[in-house]
Amino acid sequence: MKRLVAFFPLLFALTCGAAQDVLRVDFRERTPEMRVVDGMPSGPLISVLETAAQRVGVELHWRQAPFLRSLEDLRSGRIDLVPRVLVTEQRRAYVHYLPSIGNQPLHIRFVVRPGQEARLSGYEDLYELALGVKRGTAYFEPFDSDDQLGRIYASDDTQLAAMFRAGRLDAIAVLDRIPMEAQFEALEFHDYSYAHYAHRQVLGNHFGASLKRYRSDRRELYDRLSAELEHMREQGEVALIYRRHGVAPPGEAN
Repeated sequence: MKRLVAFFPLLFALTCGAAQDVLRVDFRERTPEMRVVDGMPSGPLISVLETAAQRVGVELHWRQAPFLRSLEDLRSGRIDLVPRVLVTEQRRAYVHYLPSIGNQPLHIRFVVRPGQEARLSGYEDLYELALGVKRGTAYFEPFDSDDQLGRIYASDDTQLAAMFRAGRLDAIAVLDRIPMEAQFEALEFHDYSYAHYAHRQVLGNHFGASLKRYRSDRRELYDRLSAELEHMREQGEVALIYRRHGVAPPGEAN
């Protein structure tokens, strides 16, 4: 059963004492893999987890939340799962990664002004720019740990788009092109392009679970869910679900 809830303290007090067949799962708008439709979570990532959960006898309680809040709640054990959490060494300290449902190209592109595409033709050109990034997002190394870059942090795509339109940024680092372009469209802003330089990478698509909960009372439940997700990937069910949603599956060109 798909259930969308707001996590208030009373609800948490109730669910924490409930049976182990309830998992609290966060999601965010990451079109086309997950989005809100009629107030409910939708998309292939949602369907993949719902299918696996149903088979292992687990009910999912969904919450729409900013990614930074989700990461913090994974750390504290306030929630159980978050779809599509990229693997970093820093996150391994508090995230237990379920098996990848498949690899997918997640290239980092850079939004620039039209006519400025050649200004950013290699990594070294980044040092000359006021560069917008989303706080908490993992892009790639050495970019994420390079203290010499002129990063300007924003909380989400909406803020980044507004800052770029206002001329406060020379470029924006973009992990998810479709959501970023949707924000520009919402602002009716079209004066942007993409730099010649892009960092190309292929990464696993993982559900991130709370390591704190895994080490306490959720190990058996997370392991059963992991086994089912791995089985679905191996049997081609993950790819089938993605295609039903009209989205290229992990492991295929996007």
